[in-house]
Amino acid sequence: MSDRKISAPTANVLEFRKLVASDEKLQNEVSNAVGNGKWDPEALIKLGEANGLSFTAEDITSNLFEENDELSDFELEMVAAGGSTSCVKNDV
Repeated sequence: MSDRKISAPTANVLEFRKLVASDEKLQNEVSNAVGNGKWDPEALIKLGEANGLSFTAEDITSNLFEENDELSDFELEMVAAGGSTSCVKNDV
């Protein structure tokens, strides 16, 4: 177990992650905020607040990856929506 102290925003992001993992309706709402390549952190913040949790967009991105923790398929989709991607066509 780590000796690092968890800040309130970090704890809230982790709690939000647990809520999303266990609530299909909340997963759908999160998908609307981050699905299909879009990333709307303000919508995620509002969903967190609606569930009594306060955090920022930076809190979300900095706490998605926890040491020795695997992301669910749903969380991987969220991460993919938040990052930039590029495609290169190679005519070889």
